[in-house]
Amino acid sequence: MYQSTLLSTYAERVIHGFTGKPITLGGPSYPAEEVRENRLALCRHAGLDDSRLTVPRQTHTDRFRTNDIPCEEDADAVILTEPGIPALVQVADCVPLILYDSQQHIGAVIHAGWRGTAQAITQKVVQTLIEQHGARPETLHTVIGPSIGGCCYEVSPEVAAEVAKTVPNQPEDVYQIIQPNGKPRIDLKQVNRLQLAGLGIIHIEVLTACTGCQPEHLWSYRRGENGRQVAFLQLK
Repeated sequence: MYQSTLLSTYAERVIHGFTGKPITLGGPSYPAEEVRENRLALCRHAGLDDSRLTVPRQTHTDRFRTNDIPCEEDADAVILTEPGIPALVQVADCVPLILYDSQQHIGAVIHAGWRGTAQAITQKVVQTLIEQHGARPETLHTVIGPSIGGCCYEVSPEVAAEVAKTVPNQPEDVYQIIQPNGKPRIDLKQVNRLQLAGLGIIHIEVLTACTGCQPEHLWSYRRGENGRQVAFLQLK
């Protein structure tokens, strides 16, 4: 289990965390019953209300849902405005984010792969929290969880260009390295951090654990693994 130093300050107000190996909280090749039991075990361990657990069907979009109200479309983030509802997103290389506004007592969990990052899902969730739910940049605390790092994430120039469009005023060498073979490696954590900073967010914590570098601790789709870790949040 990975936890945020930033959000641990609010332990009396939120339950949060990022999981890792050995258990899987998702994955297409694992029996649905095993995944369900593992999620229930997580709820018991963390003190989450399993009767209201909400897990969006993720398809690498910029869409999100609110609380445990079913939405008609797939979603890759959940905004939480009511206490007592645990939400989780599944990842295996993609970037998980947890957001919490300490004044409005609202938050969100986000799944941001390269497609979601290129569609600026993090920015859109933050803007919704601010514009519709009263959050403020100075009281919004954001944590970027374990995911594949710039040390390991080789992509095509086309993918790198799509991601770069979301941070047009930033030097590319902050989040991108061109390798001797001409292919770029990008750091999606840094891109999402820059997106957050561009909205005036000042409380940003980036967990350094990399799914590519730490096969003993974290699941990785790029290694051909089907397990999933999750980011979870519940408002108390």
